[in-house]
Amino acid sequence: MKKFIFAFILFFNTELCYADSSADTHLINEMLTTVNNQYLYDVENEKIVSDGLQALSDLDKDIVVSKGTDKIYIYYRQKIAKIIPLPQDKSSIPQWVETVARTFDGAAEISETVSTKDFELPDIFMKKICENLDKNSRYYSEYDYEEEDNGNLIYTLYSSRKIDNTLLINIRVFNKQTAKAVAASLNEKKPYDNVIIDLRGNSGGMLNEALKVAGFFTDGIIAYTAGRNNTNKHYYTSDSEIMFDGPLVVLTDKDTASAAEVLAGGLQAQSRAKIVGTTTYGKGTIQNITQMSNGGRLALTSEQFFTPSDRAINGQGITPDYCQSEIIQGKCVKESRLKQDEDIDKARRILQNM
Repeated sequence: MKKFIFAFILFFNTELCYADSSADTHLINEMLTTVNNQYLYDVENEKIVSDGLQALSDLDKDIVVSKGTDKIYIYYRQKIAKIIPLPQDKSSIPQWVETVARTFDGAAEISETVSTKDFELPDIFMKKICENLDKNSRYYSEYDYEEEDNGNLIYTLYSSRKIDNTLLINIRVFNKQTAKAVAASLNEKKPYDNVIIDLRGNSGGMLNEALKVAGFFTDGIIAYTAGRNNTNKHYYTSDSEIMFDGPLVVLTDKDTASAAEVLAGGLQAQSRAKIVGTTTYGKGTIQNITQMSNGGRLALTSEQFFTPSDRAINGQGITPDYCQSEIIQGKCVKESRLKQDEDIDKARRILQNM
């Protein structure tokens, strides 16, 4: 009878300990559900959970988390310290949430370092998952993200000048003043016969501004996006009046990315402009940002861009018509060419023949 009472007390205390778990199961469920519903590609919960749990080793180098066929093994100083069963239903998010919570608790019991970070465990778990999704998905905890204000960067990252009969427009970022500045240059620098848009080193910025700039030179579809359910969204030039319909060249390099690639690729696909330089960065995705209940933000890649000619931008980049770097195995090598004046000279020679 005493043995039975002792066993009952032990079982009760174990369950009580788990019910009072340091792991926030609601938050873990929220995170895994968001990834399953919003990420561009279908995910395997077994893989992303396994990736996320490696964050425990980042906290304490004495911990190794290893996933077997039906169990998770927590090693501490090269010895098995805890064994956690995997979900019977691998498609069940609630069962994976329970597995993650039990793994967190198990690690906290054997590691003081992990135990002191108990409130941060869901955050570092989600960061580790995003690291293994793609290079653009990110998780920002409540304490480590900063808002960026590019509103005044126009004064240092935009310029225009005339070289003989050519107007050279240099755009280093697309912010809320970019289209207004381009329109002013197109009006105030007249007369000119040709235009060069220099997008070298342009990391992107506000897509709407890039679409407005495109509208000064052409109309129609500039790009479209496709999501996980093959739902397409088309991006058109804005209602801007076409301000110049003459010969046009766009300069690109390996740092031309995001909205800048959309502009370059759209003008090229429409046969509106020739591109001179190197293959661009290849950042052609959209990140959907979700506010988590703990104040963190989850930025997941949810769509990817295609040019009007159906070429994917993400991971591929935009290939120039005239490559200014090496060509290896038929591909124009990506290269930073921000201060290479010979690209401008090449563009001017092309414009003379257009």
